[in-house]
Amino acid sequence: MNLHDLKPARGATHRRKRVGRGESSGKGKTSGRGSKGQLARGSVPPWFEGGQMPIQRRVPKWGGFTNRNRIEYSIVNLGRLDDSFEGGEVVTPEALQEKGLIRKGRPVKVLARGEIAKALTVRAQRFSRQAKDKIEAAGGSIEEIVPSRSKPREGKQNAKGEIVPSRSKPREGKQNAKGEIVPSRSKPRKGTQNAKGEIVPSRSKPRKGTQNAKGESV
Repeated sequence: MNLHDLKPARGATHRRKRVGRGESSGKGKTSGRGSKGQLARGSVPPWFEGGQMPIQRRVPKWGGFTNRNRIEYSIVNLGRLDDSFEGGEVVTPEALQEKGLIRKGRPVKVLARGEIAKALTVRAQRFSRQAKDKIEAAGGSIEEIVPSRSKPREGKQNAKGEIVPSRSKPREGKQNAKGEIVPSRSKPRKGTQNAKGEIVPSRSKPRKGTQNAKGESV
């Protein structure tokens, strides 16, 4: 017993209705559609609702789109930093999380609401211009954290400026990641140059009255 051997029990399904096979069949001529008209010809579109406003025109439409790459930041204002930290401390996302000022797993953005009178070293992913000016005016400094979203492509530079070698082998006769020329495995055409720039003579004899690969007249 296989899957293709399964079929409904006898009498469980109806025979297919054959239309347009003569009047004696009961479904000939008009094939059960009546006489003439829009419904008999099958010209009614699926969205037609009898003349009333169809659903695709009744519903409201909104413009724009939802950006899939939008980044949600945890917002911290300068007033909260002034209340939670002492002068000379280093403010990091980890320190903000320990004090319950931000949520875990989101980058931090510092805004300028409130005043700050302490010299703090603030490390975060984003700063508003006014927040930056206020922190520096109070004697502090900022350090912007640049997140690495994805691994650099092989053969490209990473965040440290180091070249990541490519795993895939370069094409023969081309340069690899180190700038070395990889010789071609396939033999070059006769009478042409190989990877080293040497001329490969042709095995076939040149036509009489013409020049061969060395420039000698035959």
